Amino acid sequence: MTIPPYEPDGSLPPTPAEGVTAKDLMARYGVSKQTLYTRIKTIEISGTKRGKQVFFNPVEVHQLDAAHDALGKGYGLNDLKDQAVSFDGSDVPVDVSTTSMGSTPDPNLQQMELALRPDQTQMATALAAVVLKAVEAGTPSQAQIEASRDPLRPYRMLRESAQEKYQLSSQSVREILGLSQSTIHSWGREVRRNGFLIKRVGPGRWRVYEEEEEEQAA
Repeated sequence: MTIPPYEPDGSLPPTPAEGVTAKDLMARYGVSKQTLYTRIKTIEISGTKRGKQVFFNPVEVHQLDAAHDALGKGYGLNDLKDQAVSFDGSDVPVDVSTTSMGSTPDPNLQQMELALRPDQTQMATALAAVVLKAVEAGTPSQAQIEASRDPLRPYRMLRESAQEKYQLSSQSVREILGLSQSTIHSWGREVRRNGFLIKRVGPGRWRVYEEEEEEQAA
């Protein structure tokens, strides 16, 4: 399956500006050491050894974030292996605007095209990802805004999903319940939330049942 481009949704902390250890990454994704190193091997990153520890730079963390997101959406390790989740920032020119953010552009000022070395480009890309993620983390999603205005909205959406027998994606369930993708990824075959039974019916696919309906079916 083709994995869509990774778009941070705020479910993970901002990308660290400095290198982190495997222990930090295990806490970041809530996974075991074996699971983490399986992912590292699959997307072909290696980290950098400093003394007795291996550190992963911001670019590699971003790649692992993308892998974690894809796995949470029902993709498998083979999908990650077939389609690399990394990005190559070599030989990419970066446009640097000389105007201030939010100000009216001065027609007398021109944009400068700055050609960076591959190592500089990777750091610039990582820093841009940090800034973007920080902005996104501070901005509530539309689903969060609607839920705060209407606390019964999740219940109505779950009931409609049960009555219409919808198959929901992990992303849809996340948005309905206001949960992080990692939380949904940690679920087993079924879970009870808000008086409803939510069952996994396939990779990244879920069915919602009203508990009374489930008892009658049993």
